[in-house]
Amino acid sequence: MENKNDTFLPKVYGLNEVKEELRLIRGWYKDPNTMGKRKSMLPKGLLFYGRPGSGKTMLMREFSRRFDCPVYEIEGNSKSVENELLEVYEKASKEAMAIVVIDEMDKLVRKDDKLSRILQAQLDGFREKPCVLTLATANERRDIPEALLREGRFDRQFRIALNGPKETEEAVRGFLLAAGLSIKEEDIPELIDEFDGETPIHIASSINGAALRKGDECGIDDIIDSSYFLHRGIMPKREDLEVERRTAVHEAGHAAYLHFFARRITYGRIYFVGEGGGFTSVRQKEKVPSVESINERIQTDLAGLIAEELVFGSHDVGSGSDLDDAHTWAFKLVNMTGINGVDEHCQKPQWCEPSEQLSQVKVHNFETASEKYVLRQYKKAKRRMRKVKEDVIRLSDFLLENKKASKQDIARVLGPVD
Repeated sequence: MENKNDTFLPKVYGLNEVKEELRLIRGWYKDPNTMGKRKSMLPKGLLFYGRPGSGKTMLMREFSRRFDCPVYEIEGNSKSVENELLEVYEKASKEAMAIVVIDEMDKLVRKDDKLSRILQAQLDGFREKPCVLTLATANERRDIPEALLREGRFDRQFRIALNGPKETEEAVRGFLLAAGLSIKEEDIPELIDEFDGETPIHIASSINGAALRKGDECGIDDIIDSSYFLHRGIMPKREDLEVERRTAVHEAGHAAYLHFFARRITYGRIYFVGEGGGFTSVRQKEKVPSVESINERIQTDLAGLIAEELVFGSHDVGSGSDLDDAHTWAFKLVNMTGINGVDEHCQKPQWCEPSEQLSQVKVHNFETASEKYVLRQYKKAKRRMRKVKEDVIRLSDFLLENKKASKQDIARVLGPVD
């Protein structure tokens, strides 16, 4: 059976549920019967929201091209955005069918109540003659005034993000094809793991960057190296064997802890360039992270500096960011559960960012509790890491020699888990 999404918005990878709904909306606007008998029922505004790089603008552009009608854009760069908005809608209203596009609408209306009210009036004004469909993007839905999101305005809201490994695979295969690259079929699962949770623009940029550097000889390692480059930028090389060895031990510590002790987080690969190194790990998909998975995350964050302590007697390389990450997770856990004697926590459902809706006194209490919690997790992780010190050294030696280690390399060097 043919997948309808194969021929609708073919340049937009994944987002299959979103594309199917957009197909229906386009069909309604193209149907003379709907435009005649049920025109007042048609949606007036569609909002696409999601983090930068998720593909909102491309989706909006590709969708607007499916209507074969004039498209007007509100850029918001003129001295009077209000006049620009009114002029655009005036032009659009004279067409048999028109689309108005507002990119990053949250930036326009977030601090401008007047502009928000004008936009509301324009949306409401097309009830009798619904020939204008407004498409808008936003990074944050919560930055859009609620009045704009109610029925009859932007009441069709689509969160734009790749939904799981299947849609990630579609994006990976699509961008590989577009770049003219041929990757071994057995390497595709590793690329899916690598890019799971990433935005389409990051996947595309990683693949395109690797293709530009390596051409037809481009392989999976080149693509993953390109991904790391985008995340971390150019890292200076330094001929310092002590720094290199510390980095290798540090990253091997993260990998060894996940390999031997974690059950809710899977490990990726290690990359290593001069002074810089990095290790990828993937937390299992949980709607609300569990206490157990957060504990594993904290312990894994600490495992790098613990490995340095066990091998060198002190920690140095990359420890600051790891400690910050561990404390952030602990703070969130206190916020979620009220552990360590903190009996008040964030009023949002179960999970929220640090310090939201918290007084300074509460924040101080939370920070104190989270510091104690991190210390307990540090001691627990260190007891475990002492048992695998030789494994860490063996993996760091492999890393020093090869400068990188894939998931398969890590599993082979560290061996089976008891």
